[in-house]
Amino acid sequence: MNIDKAIRKQKKSYKRFLLSMCFIFFVLPIALFLSKKLSLFYISYLVIIEVLIFIAVIIRIDKETLRFACIGSKLKISLGIRKKTININCEKVSLVHVEEILSDEDDISEFKIIILATSKFRSERMISVNLNFLKNHPYVAHQYNRLKIIHPEEQYYYTIIKRGKLNKYPLLDVIYKNCVYSHFTEECIEKIKFYRQNSQYYRNK
Repeated sequence: MNIDKAIRKQKKSYKRFLLSMCFIFFVLPIALFLSKKLSLFYISYLVIIEVLIFIAVIIRIDKETLRFACIGSKLKISLGIRKKTININCEKVSLVHVEEILSDEDDISEFKIIILATSKFRSERMISVNLNFLKNHPYVAHQYNRLKIIHPEEQYYYTIIKRGKLNKYPLLDVIYKNCVYSHFTEECIEKIKFYRQNSQYYRNK
């Protein structure tokens, strides 16, 4: 399995989807106009279809969009169509974990990245660890309790990265290379190994 090829395939599929949706979005009104069936029923039906196409495009863009850059010890992650930004001080990251989620991407499983840090670093997306979060992520809760025993004075914040699909693999690799003081769970290490074993970038080194 070539992960780089799979990521390129994902990007091509994304572009094809956008092009096809845009084509349908603009062709349908023209087709209706040329057919001269401009009754209220057909116009209403067209409006409903156009709205559904628009919603589908927005959802897909929001799901796929993931950009990131690491400058020094500062990692900046941009998510979704609204470009919600997560600013992370790599030196303050304490724990990185991944959890599997359902995916339709061939035989490559998808996952979400969970990050615990001791600093919000001017980021609204870094949320204070709460009981609800710990209940929903029992393994992270176990690791969190260990951290609190070692550093009881620390306040911990979390963020969860779900968007980006396969692009989360190179992001996870960047996190691993830059968050040198963090603990990476076994599940996380397995994902990084999979990426490095199947990425042409590491094969050519």
